[in-house]
Amino acid sequence: MTKITNRFFKRTFLTLLISSLMMVALMPQTAVWGAFGEDLEKPKPEFTREGDVITAKLIPRAKSTSVSIHFQVSDGRLIDVEGMDFKEAEHPSVDNKDFKSELFMIKIDKVSQGGEVKVSITSDFFSSSTQYWVFNRTSKEPWMNADVQNLSLPDLVQKLVVSIKDGGPMDSDGVADGRISIAGGPKDSFWGYALGTLFIRFFGIFLVLSILMIGMIISGKVFQKFDRKKAKMAKEIQLPPAAATPEIQPAETVGSELATAICVALHLHLSELRPTATSHFFTPIISPWARQGRERIMNARSIPTNRGNRLQNR
Repeated sequence: MTKITNRFFKRTFLTLLISSLMMVALMPQTAVWGAFGEDLEKPKPEFTREGDVITAKLIPRAKSTSVSIHFQVSDGRLIDVEGMDFKEAEHPSVDNKDFKSELFMIKIDKVSQGGEVKVSITSDFFSSSTQYWVFNRTSKEPWMNADVQNLSLPDLVQKLVVSIKDGGPMDSDGVADGRISIAGGPKDSFWGYALGTLFIRFFGIFLVLSILMIGMIISGKVFQKFDRKKAKMAKEIQLPPAAATPEIQPAETVGSELATAICVALHLHLSELRPTATSHFFTPIISPWARQGRERIMNARSIPTNRGNRLQNR
């Protein structure tokens, strides 16, 4: 039992170790380097314009495929959207790992002096917890949360609505002149994303391994069933074993007196079946009277010892 338990824990440890290494290998390179050091990738967005909507296409640090972010304003005119290097807005209060892309500089005009505009930023890359942070180097606190409205749209699209006041704290020029410049970008917790990704991939791999293990167990049961059936068929076609030779019981022993009586009886019975031989006694050439007398004497002597003669003379 102890050997089986040790073997089980050893296999479990090796499975978890291999799964962890596979998860690290499958993670995007930018996410791995972003967790332990300076990001190597600085995606530069490509901007296109279609009417009043400007679209930025880029590859975020957390993905290997490109995403699109759409910018649109109300109560004003969207002049342009440009990319801004994060180094221009570095500050101890924020971590660049929380920003999956470089920053955006949004320029708006035709705003009523001191008025307010709403900037809509839409993408399927955002989540319900995505925030939008604005940078203003002239403010006492350069970085500030824009307190956006995070709206959910069909097809897993999220829309961030930012309200900006002309000359307000989030206006980079700081002057109510009918023009607004906003520097900032969408922010998500890097560690929340990293841990969530690790969690999903770990249990995904664990689920796949569990399915494989269940499949192996089921296939093993099937093969065992086939083996048992094959062994049963082979046993049935075997020749029946030869009949056992009955044991010979030892003859019953008899006493010496009974054995002697049986032998005498057999001798007497067999003696009756033998032909009787007449004894002829030949004598030298003597007188007939002497020979006849001797034969009579000899015959008289043989009568008591010849049972056949005795039976004939009865």
